[in-house]
Amino acid sequence: MRNAKTVMSLLAAGTVMCSFAAEEAKPAAKPAEAPKPAAAEPEIWAKLPDVVAQVGDKKITKQEVLKTLLAQMPDGKIPPMLIGQLDNAAPGIIKGIVDQQLLEAAAEKAGFKPSKEQALKALKAQWEKAGKEDRERYSQMLQFQNKTIDQDHEEKASNPQIQKQIAMDEFIKGKVGEPAVTEAEARKYYDEHKKEFTTPADQPGTFRASHILIMADDKADDAAKKVALDQINAISAELKKDPAKFEALAREKSSCPSKENGGSLGAFSDKDMVPEFQKALEGLKEGEISAPVKTQFGYHIIRRDKLQGEKVESFDRLKEPLTGYLKQQKQMQAFMDYMAQLEKDSGVKFFVAMPELK
Repeated sequence: MRNAKTVMSLLAAGTVMCSFAAEEAKPAAKPAEAPKPAAAEPEIWAKLPDVVAQVGDKKITKQEVLKTLLAQMPDGKIPPMLIGQLDNAAPGIIKGIVDQQLLEAAAEKAGFKPSKEQALKALKAQWEKAGKEDRERYSQMLQFQNKTIDQDHEEKASNPQIQKQIAMDEFIKGKVGEPAVTEAEARKYYDEHKKEFTTPADQPGTFRASHILIMADDKADDAAKKVALDQINAISAELKKDPAKFEALAREKSSCPSKENGGSLGAFSDKDMVPEFQKALEGLKEGEISAPVKTQFGYHIIRRDKLQGEKVESFDRLKEPLTGYLKQQKQMQAFMDYMAQLEKDSGVKFFVAMPELK
């Protein structure tokens, strides 16, 4: 089965670019206003034939593909850093353009026409299916823009490009369907790929620790250092009363990004930490919490954590994401099968070697 990213990149290439039918419908551009690929053209796809594909009786030339590509670039020019990648990208870009044209023609024939009403309905349905965290995160972003979710949906649904893409998505969804994935299928995949879900044991000579950091730069004035010292001492006193509050206090008080993980720094070697931190850590027993430790970063409270053995994620925890992944794979295979049949029925011929399906 072809990797999902590969297939989607081919489709994306066609989505980003205008179809040749659309290009042909435009009034002829004046020579002075047209993109000027002359300087780059001899270097781009020089080894490709002039005709790179054919759909029925219609021939698609590499000059047309380049014209479409240049129309999407700033100032009608391909950035130098991308030119070297175009030879390898050529098959995907060509296939993406052809497949996009075929899909648009098939969708139009089936009566799928872009509309604001259809787009609005689809956007609202997607919002209802979104997870709670995703919805909260997106709502917060909209607040910064002084927009409500209804206003956002209205704005997007009014965009002709989004209307077109949603119509296409609905058409493809009807062809691909909603494949079912059984628990037995998910279990089989889990058993056959268990190494991918296994975290190896910590290596000999490594350490694990968690910490709470109150920052106090060496260049800070005495008043700032005293405030930081008072804070770390207060935390230390609280931990002496209840060591089990370490993770909660780390999340609440620590200045280190490790606070998101309850202060955990994971596994590391004795060379990874500054000397003062490492010396204090080595003086602790497993599970023991240090008194405040001063380093160049500020004041730390350190807890020495237990080294971890090999850990295998359980099937129960992975069942839901695995089921989603396998469903996506089935959908992708169904899409590939549909496109292969559509290309065959439309008499598509490629004169450039296409990537091998895997």
